[in-house]
Amino acid sequence: MSPRLAWSLFSLHLLALFVGTQMPNAWRNGLEQSLHVPFSLSSWAHFVVFCGMSLLLMMRPLAYTARRVILLALVLGVVTEALQFFAADRHPRLRDVGIDMAGTMLAVLIMTLRNRWADVSRPGRR
Repeated sequence: MSPRLAWSLFSLHLLALFVGTQMPNAWRNGLEQSLHVPFSLSSWAHFVVFCGMSLLLMMRPLAYTARRVILLALVLGVVTEALQFFAADRHPRLRDVGIDMAGTMLAVLIMTLRNRWADVSRPGRR
């Protein structure tokens, strides 16, 4: 993957995150009802978007460290929740920051296991 493509995909995740967090409650509820989703679409979206963004940041060519990705995700999660003060019928929830961090931690776990497996499977490496 080229750096340009990686940053483009990251930007699309970021755009989806900001659009989703600024969407009025009535729109979000209408979307969930029209899709007949038996669970909170918002919570799953938080988890999936943060997991995807974190995977993109940790993969080559960007290859951010786990510590840097976790810090960035925490800041981004707090900022997106704080911005909900300005959205119609939306309220920031600390729970959403926790869901964001759970998605990030899954990505960190996946990439850590992947990197360890890659190191072990290379001949001459231990």
